Amino acid sequence: VSSVDFSRNVGFVLHGGLYTGIWQNYLYTVLYPSWFSMDEGWTLVVKEVAIDNAIFGPLLCLPLAYACKTACISGDFTAQSFREGLDKYVDDIMLRGILTKYWMIWIPVQFLTFGVVPPHFRSVFVALFSFFWICLLSAVSSSTDEADATNSTIASTVAEARANAAS
Repeated sequence: VSSVDFSRNVGFVLHGGLYTGIWQNYLYTVLYPSWFSMDEGWTLVVKEVAIDNAIFGPLLCLPLAYACKTACISGDFTAQSFREGLDKYVDDIMLRGILTKYWMIWIPVQFLTFGVVPPHFRSVFVALFSFFWICLLSAVSSSTDEADATNSTIASTVAEARANAAS
C-alpha cells in the first residue's frame, strides 16, 4: 500500500465530487436546457459538445483537477498552491498534449452523452468515463511530477559537482 499516493487520490476524488458530481449534473440538467431550449436534434448535440469541450473542459474541468491534486498533495490550500497546479496544467498542455488527449476521449464521449443518453443519466454516464479519464490524467500528471523530481535531483548533483570542482 506504500505505493498508493492517498493525497493524490483525495485530490482526484475531490475533483470528481465537485466537478462531475455537482457541477456537471447542474450544467446538464439545468443550464444546458435553459440555454439551448429552442434547439433540437443534432444542432443541439453539436452545440453542447462544442461548449463542453471548448470552454468547460479546458477552462474549468482540467484546471480544477490540477489545482485540487496539487493542493491535496502539498496539504497547502492557499492561492499559491492552486497557482502551482495551474502552472503544471499549462506545462502539460504545452509539453505533453493533455488537451489533445482530453479531446480524443471526450468529444466522442460527449456526442454519446448528448446524442444518445437520456438527460437524467448523463452525469452517471460521464462519471463512468471520468474514471478512465482520471487514470490517464493521473498517469500524465504523475510523469510530470516524476520528471520534475528527476530534474531537481540532476540539477542538485550538477551544482554539487561544480562546487566540488571549484574548490
